[in-house]
Amino acid sequence: MLASYGQFCPVAKGAEIFATRWTPLILRELLAGEHTFNRIHRGVPLISRAVLVARLRELEERGLLERRPRGDRTGHEYWLTPAGEDLRPVVYALGRWGWLHTRELIKRDDLDPGLLLYGLRRRVDVNALPDLRVVLRFEFSGVPASRTKFRIMWLVLERPGADVCLKDPGFTVDVTLRGDIGDFVAVYLGYEAWGALAGKRLWIEGDRQIAKQLPVWLQLDKLNSPKAT
Repeated sequence: MLASYGQFCPVAKGAEIFATRWTPLILRELLAGEHTFNRIHRGVPLISRAVLVARLRELEERGLLERRPRGDRTGHEYWLTPAGEDLRPVVYALGRWGWLHTRELIKRDDLDPGLLLYGLRRRVDVNALPDLRVVLRFEFSGVPASRTKFRIMWLVLERPGADVCLKDPGFTVDVTLRGDIGDFVAVYLGYEAWGALAGKRLWIEGDRQIAKQLPVWLQLDKLNSPKAT
């Protein structure tokens, strides 16, 4: 049961739903187009599966999302209702405020390579990709001890979409990107320009033509003051 502030104020009533632990991040994933339990969990990996089940149930009971049968009838997906969609500007405003005022609060332990790669996957401009598979290998230094298993990851780009791989996908790597996870995150969040760090603190090896297109495909040259990750 959600806690109550015991007030009729709309801010209080809205906060009873929106401001519970993990709920803003779950809404972030839903607003970003994630609809399955596992994909939502990938975006919020530190939440236990039991708590995620509970939060999704609470959002459903409050009328913010609905469960729909999957196309293959093997399970269900989570979709925001109009009331849930109405929280989009709230989440974006929170992201904008956080971008402006909380950079100094980002600690080394917050630097999650998985969150970074899944965020880049969402930003891929699929229409700009060539008619062939492109495989990017990321090698991060400075990764927190709790996330060393994500020190090396792969991003596979194809016209149907992009996919993140925690293990070698078995395809030929076209470009390898190396550097400190903090620098990659700074570029991703728009605090640093890709062009200012590429070749200096972020190293790119492999196919030169593909390397030149990465800022376009991953929209790295447009990441200024993002509304939400």
